[in-house]
Amino acid sequence: MKLNRLKLDLLQAEQGLSCTQVAERAGMSRQNFSTVRTRGTCTAITAGKIARALGVSVESLLEDRKEE
Repeated sequence: MKLNRLKLDLLQAEQGLSCTQVAERAGMSRQNFSTVRTRGTCTAITAGKIARALGVSVESLLEDRKEE
């Protein structure tokens, strides 16, 4: 899944959470979370864990798809 890093960063900042805190809430390592943020891609399961940790839907983390 392609995540929107800006959306992810904004949600994290709004809640005042560090990368370590989000990773802990998501049940993943900080290194893995950092890799997901940097690459902007992950599995659906990982996206679900991150969304749950931030209290949002998975859809709110995804890149906007532009259909032409």
